Amino acid sequence: MHTHTASKKTPATVLSAAKTQVFTIPTYDSAFKWILSSNEVRPSFFRSFIPGLIIQSSERLDDHMNPLRKSQLLRNFLHGEGTSRIVQEISSSGAYVVLQHVGKKRSPKKDDKATAFLSEIVGRFEEIRESFPQPCYDGKMDFACRLNTGEYALVEMQVIPENYWDRRAFAYVAAFYGNQLKKGGRWKNIRKVMGLNILGGHNGKKVTWPDSPGQYMRHYKIEDQLNGKGRFIDAIELIQYSIMNAPLGDNQEKNDWITFFESAHDMTEEDVAAQIKTPAVLQPFELAKFSKLPAEVRASYDDEGREYDRYSQHTAEQIRMAGKSGKIEGKIEGKIEVARKLLAMNLTMDQIEKATGLSSEDIKGIK
Repeated sequence: MHTHTASKKTPATVLSAAKTQVFTIPTYDSAFKWILSSNEVRPSFFRSFIPGLIIQSSERLDDHMNPLRKSQLLRNFLHGEGTSRIVQEISSSGAYVVLQHVGKKRSPKKDDKATAFLSEIVGRFEEIRESFPQPCYDGKMDFACRLNTGEYALVEMQVIPENYWDRRAFAYVAAFYGNQLKKGGRWKNIRKVMGLNILGGHNGKKVTWPDSPGQYMRHYKIEDQLNGKGRFIDAIELIQYSIMNAPLGDNQEKNDWITFFESAHDMTEEDVAAQIKTPAVLQPFELAKFSKLPAEVRASYDDEGREYDRYSQHTAEQIRMAGKSGKIEGKIEGKIEVARKLLAMNLTMDQIEKATGLSSEDIKGIK
């Protein structure tokens, strides 16, 4: 999708070590959820990042709309160690269980129907369990919202790069779409679902897509591939932003949101007053103040900070070891293999060049 862009603003003033950080890193999961929990903030966010829609309001949905949490108690029971152990004991060679019925003023009597029913359940247990798999993705969906248009928007913030994120994100949107149809429901009542992914946003620049580091936005739709462009199934869309790579354009509201995600944690209140022109984006800055965070949000935020620091240290060690390995081998084949592994880790082109000694052209040619 082509978008008009303008020159990037001068980055916000970086705080000196002597100054106190006023605002959170707003892309941290806990901070992001806290900020977008405001009914007044969400419409501005959606207007800025979902192309072509005029959105005036949104309603956050309850967690029960989450298709991966549906029947979660049943899933936990079927996959529990205790359940598996009992089923194995019942079905193992030599084990025999009889269900007895105890009526009023009667001694226990074998219940043939109940015993047969239990035997059938035990015999089909694996089939039943496979029908209710544990989610491979644990539902870290930040928000499920119903827009005033009647459509749904699912919002996820993903700071740490992960492999196959596109597929995971699409699978989640598709699961939500299908979950709208209940027994007895009507197909015409199913509404479009849009997935909105904000990718990246920890300390420093993060390249979300190593194969195209210059991209900042991707917009997926289901399109007819045979009969000309422009024929879509208006059911599912997936919109992704490499937020730390996003250029500024002619949409001031969107520009202010990008500045918020990129630089809030490095800004002073004076910076905000001077740079942010959209009143609706001033409220996210206010909510992002450390002084405004509820205690439980601050605790989660601090935990995330420690987790991301550990991730950064691990990544740095992987680069160091991979670089050492590539240079010791001294062969182009060894360096290419190292580069392939680092690409799978979603490291930046600059990091891979330093680790392997290969040129960016060599790295781009790796399959």
